[in-house]
This record gives sequence, structure tokens and C-alpha cells, in this order.
Amino acid sequence: MDYCSLNDVKRRIDQNYECIRLLEKLIPLQKTDEEKAELLAVIGKMYAEYVTGQYASNKLEQEIIEIGKKISFQPFCEPERGNILIVMSEAGATGGHTVLVHNWIKWDEENTYSIVFSNMDKTSVPDFIEEAVTESGGNFFYLTGNAIVKAQTLLEISQKFERILLFTHMDDIVPALAYSNRNWSIPVYLYNHADFRFYYGLSIADVVLNLCEFDLEKSIRYRGVCQEHSVYFPFPGKGILERRERQIEKSKLRKIVEEKYNVKEDEKLIVSMGSDFKYESIIGYEFDVYVSDLLAQSRVECSFLIIGADKEKEKWIRLEERTEGKAKALGILPREEAELIIAAADLYVVAFPMWASGLGDAEQAGVPSLCLNIIGRYVEKEQIGLANSIPELIEKSLDVLYGNGNKYLRAAVTEKMSRQEWVSRLREIYNQFNYHTVHAFYPTRLIEKQEYINCQLMQKEAGHVLYHYLKSCSINEVVLKEIDRLDRVYNMGIVYAQAEYLKLVCRSLETLADNRLRLSQKHLELYKISLKWLAAKRKGKKIDQYLYSLGFHTVAIYGMGYMGRSLMEELYDSLIVELRYGIDRNASQISAEIPVYSLSDRLERVDVVLNTTVIGQDDILYAMGDKEVNVMQFSEVLDNIIEKD
Repeated sequence: MDYCSLNDVKRRIDQNYECIRLLEKLIPLQKTDEEKAELLAVIGKMYAEYVTGQYASNKLEQEIIEIGKKISFQPFCEPERGNILIVMSEAGATGGHTVLVHNWIKWDEENTYSIVFSNMDKTSVPDFIEEAVTESGGNFFYLTGNAIVKAQTLLEISQKFERILLFTHMDDIVPALAYSNRNWSIPVYLYNHADFRFYYGLSIADVVLNLCEFDLEKSIRYRGVCQEHSVYFPFPGKGILERRERQIEKSKLRKIVEEKYNVKEDEKLIVSMGSDFKYESIIGYEFDVYVSDLLAQSRVECSFLIIGADKEKEKWIRLEERTEGKAKALGILPREEAELIIAAADLYVVAFPMWASGLGDAEQAGVPSLCLNIIGRYVEKEQIGLANSIPELIEKSLDVLYGNGNKYLRAAVTEKMSRQEWVSRLREIYNQFNYHTVHAFYPTRLIEKQEYINCQLMQKEAGHVLYHYLKSCSINEVVLKEIDRLDRVYNMGIVYAQAEYLKLVCRSLETLADNRLRLSQKHLELYKISLKWLAAKRKGKKIDQYLYSLGFHTVAIYGMGYMGRSLMEELYDSLIVELRYGIDRNASQISAEIPVYSLSDRLERVDVVLNTTVIGQDDILYAMGDKEVNVMQFSEVLDNIIEKD
């Protein structure tokens, strides 16, 4: 969505907020707790995807808590010391969220970690997560059913563990439903891994752990978390998978990249990585323009590879054309391949307007890195690799390309603790917050520079996400109609995502209608055949006598459904024709008094095959290949019998 001014963006943020607030009015009207929980999940999803300036809601969590109190739960075992349960909604193969969980488990060797997934099955678990949990001695659990059923199961699983860590998606209501239960007493720790999204779960978190100082301030000032229950606790390992160590020399890495991505040997390689929406053009910040301007100004030949950007998107296709193939969007890559490309680079540029992971990989590989400071998150003013404007970023990028990269090598600001210090601090946190209570919190709405940026980045994608999310929900019709109405009134973008889907639905309905029409025609034809057969019987006509009169002494039946079986019963005891076998596409599933074969089997020669289906004779002959066979439509046989004097 395009915006002409920041006033347009502010108006959009306010409309998002008004829309969702109106949807909240439907909560008291839900007839069951299941319906109410489903609506609360949808509202949380909308707050998390659309920028509204609202980062938490005590009112909504109180609604969740009231449902959670009704869940029947009585602990029947004691927690096992040193056993910790991580609750995740999902674990992706890419992105920093799953790496955070992986490194946490690997760094804390004193405890055993298990993971329970609220919205994922075991076939989707990334291998490196599976490896970390297995090495730790833990287990995996997978929740199924509606949110209330999942919460009940989560309580039963969780009671065996000494501590609970939440690394959940922001709209996931299951932990809040579970751990707000009156009989729950085990401490719960929530890791705030996305400062820019609305969160559920603050009420049941005994402490909120924040990735950086910026997030800590936001948790206290705008999410309304009590200062005593919100602490700074950095990412273990700077966002790099703990188990992955570079074993390949830089020259060999470069050779691999050169061959696969058509980078020349003497070219400088620049790399960036992030989800496509993090590169979305907004007022004052256009990553693709920065790339093309940098390549145009450079006196040395360069290639610029952008990992994660959608290579099918027109914006990136135009950039590649504009730079004569020197700048390429690579799409989403496996983590190992992305790390390899970053390690082979001469310069790593952090995604903007929204930061993304990858900086830690560059630092570990000794690659100079630069970042554009927009909102002040993760930055320290004295960092030489920090640029406060795009012209400054281009200037520093050229400085690296011209051979001065060493001065831009840096240690991540998130790596303020060594591994030993991190483990020691974790121990302190575990000891300090060692009992569970449900907390009130007092959020305030915030609209600052980050909100203006994120709204422009996220609005369009939010519509698509919500559309697909709503497809998978069991929302009642009243709520769906209201969402549709509000979507149109406030132009939330969900209906635009629906347009393409509606085309698919129409095609599916047309296919379904065609199938049903064919089925009804088939049943009509079989009904007509039955009427003919009754007419022949009333005249005292015998099918075997008619076949014998034509010189047919051996017979097979094609189609062993109701009609074929009825014909089998009539011909089975005939003294003048011999019924040898039946033929059916599902022969292996049919049990009958005669052998039944498929079309592909080796078939004994018979005088005639009687086709009791509505399938054409030519289709049967084609399916039987080169077999020489005489096929007669049973319907035509009956016509001839009736007409014969």
C-alpha cells in the first residue's frame, strides 16, 4: 500500500486500531468459551500483524484468564528438578527465533530441556532443534484440538517440569489459558523476541526477558510490565547456530558462491539477508534504490546478493535489470547455504527499513558489516559501522569496497555477555523468579518512528496473513460477517487477498459441480438399465439364451458394482454359457464368487465381455491395451432382448 505522507500512515495506524477495537465488542456475545477463545485468538492475531500502537491488553488477557480458570486441573505429580519445558507455537527452519531456542538449550548444559509445540506436528521440526533437545535428554510434545483442549493438555504435560519458558508466537492464547489456572504454581518465563508486535501472555509471565535494552524499555513503558518483572537478557550466541563452525577456507567458500551465483573472481561481493517485507520501500527508505546507487557509484566491480527477498517480485526483477544482473534477490535459502554466502562476502549490509538476522554470521566469519540506524534499536552511537542516513551508508559501503573493511569489523552489541556470564545470569534469573502468580499490567498506546516504519512495511502482508489464518479457523458466521464488514469499512486488505482465493474456490466449485453432474448422469443411466432389465424379465427373456443365440459361450463381466454383481448372479448357474471372471479397476478390493481381475492383468480369452458400467467401450478397449476382445454394452444387450420377438 502506498502512502503520500506520514499523515497517511498515522491515519492508517488509527484505522487499524479502531477496526480491531470494534471487533472486541463481539467478545461478550459469544455463546461458548470455545467461541470466545477462538475470537480472542483472532483479535490477538490482528493486533500482532497490523500496526496499531497497541502492544498488549490487560482487558483481553482477563477474558482469557476467566476461561482458563474453568479448566479442570489438579496436579498429580511433583516437578522434576532440572527439567525445563519450552513452549513454542512453531519452530521455523529460518529466522532468529528458532536459533534463540536452539542456542539457549546448547548453552545451558546444567538442565534438561523439552519442547511442547502448540501449533506444529513432529514432521516439521527443524533438524537442529531436534538435535539440541535430544542431546539435552529432553522430549517433544505436540498439542492438538481447540485452544481450551490444548491448554488442558499443556497443564498435564507441564506439571512434571521445574520451570516453563515461553517462546511462543504473540497471538498464541494457549499458554495464557493454561497457566492462569488457579492450581498452577510453577514459574513461567516469557522471552520477548519481537518488540514490534502485540503480545499475549504478560499476565502469566513471572518475568519478561528482553533481547536488548530497547525492548526492555518498551516492555516497561508501553506494555505496562512491572519494572521488577522485566529484565534485559541477551540472545545467546548472537543469532548464530551454536553447533555450526566454519570449516571451509574463505577462498573455497568464495569459489562455491562464484560458481553457483555467477559472481566473478575479482568482484567484490556484498550480501544482505532478511524476510522480504523487511525490505519493503517506505517514505524515505528504499533498499533497492540504495543498492542500485551503490553499484552505480562504485569504482570497483561488485555483485549484491539479497537473501530472503522474493525473487519473483517485480521490485527485485527490475533491480536486477537496472543493475545488469549485478544485484539479485535469491529468495529464501536453507540456513547453511545462507551462512555460506554471508561468510564469502566482502561486506554485509543489515536489512532496512527493518533489521533482520544475519549480522552475527557476518561477525563470526570476519566480514565487515554496516547498518542503517532508523529507530535506535541494537545501536550504540560510537559504532563506526553505524550510518544515520542512506548517503552515509553508501559512503561507508564504498570505503569497505575500496579496501578499508578492517575498521568495520565489530563485535555484536547483543553479545554483551560471554557464554559463562550468560549462564551465570540465567541461574540468577531462575533463582530470583521461582514461584508463579498472575499479574496485572497497564499498557499504553505508542505511535513513534518505529510504528510509522512498520505500518508501511507490514500492512499489505498483514491482510494476506489474516486471510489465510481465518481460513483455518472455526470462527462462527456472525464473527466472520463482522470481520468482512469491518475489512471493507476500514480497508484492512483481507478482501484483496480473498480475490485470488475466490477464483480458486470458484474453480473448485465448478469442478465439484461437474463431478456431481457426472455422478447423477451415471446413476440415471444405471436406473434406465434396471428398468430395461425388469422389462426383459416381464417378457420372460433370458440373457444367457440371447448370448448363446449369438454364438457366445464364454463370458466376462466388466464392472463389479451393483449391476455387475446382479448380472453375475443371473449367469452364474447358466448351463449354456460359462461366466469365467469379472473385471474391475478396484479388483484387489472385491470379493466375489468368480475371479475378479484388473484391466492390466493377463486375461483369459472369452467370447464376449459385458460392460455393466456407463463407461464407453472404446475407453475399456484402450485401457485393456492390445488385448483382442469383443465388448458389448449391457444396456444394448437388454435393448436387443426386449425388441426381439
